Amino acid sequence: MADFRLIPPRFVPRIWGRRDLSPWFPGRDGEEAIGEVWLSPPEGPVLVKLLFPEQPLSVQVHPDDAYAAAHGLGRGKSEAWYVVEAAAGAKLGVGLRPGVDLAQLEAECRAGRGSACLNWMAVEAGEVINVPAGTVHAIGPGVVLFEVQQASDATFRLDDYGRGRELHLGPGMAVARTATAAGKVRAQAEGDTSSLLLGTEHFRLWRHRARGAWRLAPAEETRWLISLRENELLPRGQLAEVPPGAAFASAGAGEWLEIRSGA
Repeated sequence: MADFRLIPPRFVPRIWGRRDLSPWFPGRDGEEAIGEVWLSPPEGPVLVKLLFPEQPLSVQVHPDDAYAAAHGLGRGKSEAWYVVEAAAGAKLGVGLRPGVDLAQLEAECRAGRGSACLNWMAVEAGEVINVPAGTVHAIGPGVVLFEVQQASDATFRLDDYGRGRELHLGPGMAVARTATAAGKVRAQAEGDTSSLLLGTEHFRLWRHRARGAWRLAPAEETRWLISLRENELLPRGQLAEVPPGAAFASAGAGEWLEIRSGA
């Protein structure tokens, strides 16, 4: 038995997005380029997305809570990525290369070479990358990412590969940090049935794998689940909200990500 509600996905066009989402959302092909699918409810404490980049995203940075509050932006934006799919050679830019300071970063961004300042790392499916506020970052093509973040859209674009969109170098350089706790999170053992992948002050992310029947026990808080495979309860790519006191049970094998807000 399961007590949950499915959250209708919201499809967000982006110039760097993908036109064919039919492997995830049947019937979504040949339309405008969709970069983000927002999965969580609009009023939720966290924002949960799927990202489908076919072109690089801008070099960007997000503010922390203190800066956001002081500048009328609500809350800051720390986030994390779970790599759902990764083509050969796919890379993510997370943080600055050793030796790069903020003056060099600004100069390179003004010259359209900001991506060269980033620490580009090869990624594989199943990896988790923590991206706290203040981390300069970019996403390359060839991946599908599950992103969990603070419920904020505060983004400062530093370099956009000459695509003509507005840059935000002033506030961006004010919040950028040369070093943060960003990077890959230590992988859990492959055979683990349930693993806490990442816990931060803003959200927690678990992965659950089951070869047969599986049950998520009740908890005192709201949880959100996304299935990484088709199963009898959850369509792939849709988010289920499990209310406090409710359990979630699946009769068949599957792989799920679970999100909770707060520490």
